[in-house]
Amino acid sequence: MRDESATTGADGGWENQLAGDVAGAAVQARSIHGDVRFNFGTPAALPAPAQLPSAGFFADRTRELAALRRLAERPPETGAPLIVVVSGTGGVGKTTLALRWLHQIRESYTDGQLFVDLRGFSGQRPMPPGEPLERFLRALGVDAAAVPADAEEQAALFRTLTTGRRLIVMLDNAVSAAQVRPLLPGPGPALVVVTTRHRLTGLALDGARFLDVAPLDDEGAVELLDRLLGDGRVAGEREQAVALVALCGRLPLAVCASGVRLAARRRWPIARVVRELTDETRRLATLVGDEDDASVQAVFNASYGAVPDEAARRLYRLLGLHPGTDFDAGAAAALLGAGAEEAAHLLDLLAGANLLQEGPGDRYHFHDLVRLHARGEADVSESATGRAAAVRRLTDWYLRTAVAADLAVMPGRWHLGGHYDEARHGAAAFDGREDALGWLERERANLVAVVENAHEAGLHEAAWQLCEAMWPLFLLRKHYGSWLESHEVGLAAARECGDAKAESRMLTALGTAHLNRRDFRSAIDYNGRALRLDPPGGHPLGEASALEGLGVAEFATGHGERAIGHFARARAIHEELGRPRGVALMTRHLGEAESAIGRHDEAIAHFTAALRWFEAQEEYYHQARTLGGLATVYLRADRLDEAADALARALVSARTAGARHEEAGVHVSLADLAERRAEPDEVRDRLRAALTIYTELGAPQADEVTRRLATPPDAPSR
Repeated sequence: MRDESATTGADGGWENQLAGDVAGAAVQARSIHGDVRFNFGTPAALPAPAQLPSAGFFADRTRELAALRRLAERPPETGAPLIVVVSGTGGVGKTTLALRWLHQIRESYTDGQLFVDLRGFSGQRPMPPGEPLERFLRALGVDAAAVPADAEEQAALFRTLTTGRRLIVMLDNAVSAAQVRPLLPGPGPALVVVTTRHRLTGLALDGARFLDVAPLDDEGAVELLDRLLGDGRVAGEREQAVALVALCGRLPLAVCASGVRLAARRRWPIARVVRELTDETRRLATLVGDEDDASVQAVFNASYGAVPDEAARRLYRLLGLHPGTDFDAGAAAALLGAGAEEAAHLLDLLAGANLLQEGPGDRYHFHDLVRLHARGEADVSESATGRAAAVRRLTDWYLRTAVAADLAVMPGRWHLGGHYDEARHGAAAFDGREDALGWLERERANLVAVVENAHEAGLHEAAWQLCEAMWPLFLLRKHYGSWLESHEVGLAAARECGDAKAESRMLTALGTAHLNRRDFRSAIDYNGRALRLDPPGGHPLGEASALEGLGVAEFATGHGERAIGHFARARAIHEELGRPRGVALMTRHLGEAESAIGRHDEAIAHFTAALRWFEAQEEYYHQARTLGGLATVYLRADRLDEAADALARALVSARTAGARHEEAGVHVSLADLAERRAEPDEVRDRLRAALTIYTELGAPQADEVTRRLATPPDAPSR
């Protein structure tokens, strides 16, 4: 504002005065005759802006750099600037990757580079558009006095000045598409790179292209650590270096935090930091560099705090209590105590914030360090009662779903658990046995983890019942490690319950696992202990199961007559209880034992009777077992055509059941048949097919098949 007035001066003349605030230069003149011209000279031209910071330490990322180059190869068809959004969880190295790429290509953008940190996850208020726009306009040569006050006018002027220019604009740490849009340059060959912890899918409407950044692989993470240290320690402690980056989740920020500590303490071995990070309760607190901004905890705090929906934040906390590797909307809904549709929406929000990573089949998982952060937030924000209730809901959901899957795959077997009657009369949870078996397979690691977690939480009854419900998975797909691990916990849980029937159930299941592993001594031990828990009349089904396990072990160790005695006693129990399925199973076992001691006619009669029942019930797994046994009798009796027919049917039944182990066994029997028929090529083909399956399953039969394949073709047949 300027106030100009004419007054009488001290000498009696007129005097011009300026009062108030004066903006810019001011010139006073007493009288003017003619034109007035001002010449301030030519303003110095500003250099092209070069605002990109250094990329800093960098390792690997060859695939990501190639992906960025591909994204930039084809310009947008609309003539708008090219927008590339680089997203990923906090600390994954998005900014470093983007800067590395931009420094590689900056010479192609002759009008310069603009850079701004939008503070989207700094814990402060995200930067409003006016602040970066003012910076950009000044960097492009606009005088401060000429920068409009209104943000929309600033954005319009920025578009005007950047239209047609080859310019890089890097927008770091953006929190939303709305924050980015006002900062987009005008039409032309400009390149805009946005880094963010959110997906910012709304920018797809502006033609954006997207790259999600994952943690480094082992090699890249170790390379980064080596560059940080630069003193040869990594080469001298290679195994410890690999362990260190694994504990850091291969997250560049965490690797750098550990590397900074080691670099400042040159006498420390890498193993010392590995020992510190092994304690999960202290890992996030340990992953801090010499400055606060290097804290992994602080990065995750900011990402978590930026989620606007409280229900999503609560789900994030509760998912930290999930003991398994991944989860879907059903598990999330159970933790939250909400519907699956609501849980799916919240999972999508958390994935959009890069706090969860998406997997195939609508499944999600945490980065290892993010999981620790979520669990820590649950400890702080959820009461002990609330956490315990969430764990109970999750355990109950897995148990009920596993029971439904068990019934869909093997509806005829007997059970102890209390959820089976309810599941039989409820709505079908699965679309047939294949769907149910597929769910058990996908959830195997989670189910084992939930068993252990339930036992630790005092939910002992649920722990052993989960083991019981997993029986079809282990019987058909083996997974010996998971089988033994889960059922040893189930056995301990049954003992905590003081339930002898449940303890017997776990013992016989463990005995069966050892039978499958051909550890017959252990199988006899477990089934013998189960039999001693179940005296006659106390728990007849448990007694029959233990007798069956003992019979199979005795049969496998060459004691056929003893095996026949055990199977006959078990069959009598099933007959007395009116259980035709149990009778059919024991009849099949009797056929196996009779065949082993050369009573072929009796064996064929037993197998034929058992097969009739399993075919009527469409129990394909036991059809395959029975047909395989029948084929063995025919081979021993030199009835090769009948053996071939039985094996062809057995192969179909095994594949229908999804019983890979039984399918491999049929291939071995077909190799035996081909050997009898002097067909060496067929022998090798069948043995190779069997070896592939046994190797995938980790089955002990793989060694025997390998030895047979190594036998010269002209060696005597077995």
